[in-house]
Amino acid sequence: MEESSGYEKNYERLKLWLLEQDFTANAKELGLKVTEKGANARLLGRDYLISKDGVFPLDGEESHANCRSILIHYSLSQGKGEPGDEYLTLYQLPGVLRGRRDPGKDILNGKIERAFGQGGHELFAEAAKKIGGSFLGEHEAGGKLWHFEALPKIPLRVIFIEADEEYPVEVRVLFPSRAPEFLGFECLAFLNGCLADALVVEDS
Repeated sequence: MEESSGYEKNYERLKLWLLEQDFTANAKELGLKVTEKGANARLLGRDYLISKDGVFPLDGEESHANCRSILIHYSLSQGKGEPGDEYLTLYQLPGVLRGRRDPGKDILNGKIERAFGQGGHELFAEAAKKIGGSFLGEHEAGGKLWHFEALPKIPLRVIFIEADEEYPVEVRVLFPSRAPEFLGFECLAFLNGCLADALVVEDS
């Protein structure tokens, strides 16, 4: 998987935070497991080690720099408690400025359309289950509703809307109402891209 050097440079800069701050201090509140090597975290069905040296997938495979950067931000979050039962779009979340562009939305829908546009919901369901997604049924506003444990305190709800004669396939991501207390806007937005990478295996 190719990565922009900008994403990697950002990750390398963020790694310095792991040296300067105690990323295990709030681990219990964030649902992270502290070990002698650091802290273990699960992001969209993959287990990672967060250590003073950086973030490493425990399966030994490559991971996108954005996913590793998100885990650094998450491990240093001061969020506490539960994420909330109400699910909202990114721009409905408290504290998010209206009119800002979601940098992950186009990436997510572009990949979803290419991968699942012809196979529809059945093909999407196969991919979703591989990363721990659970089908919740029909969404009241249309489409199929799925649940994903993106991070311990940031579960996602995803509405999958099949293509028709007029519109291509679309997914809409919903976040728990208290998600901004655990991650900032940019990280929440880039979770879309991480979700797309988890669902769509490019070389399969």
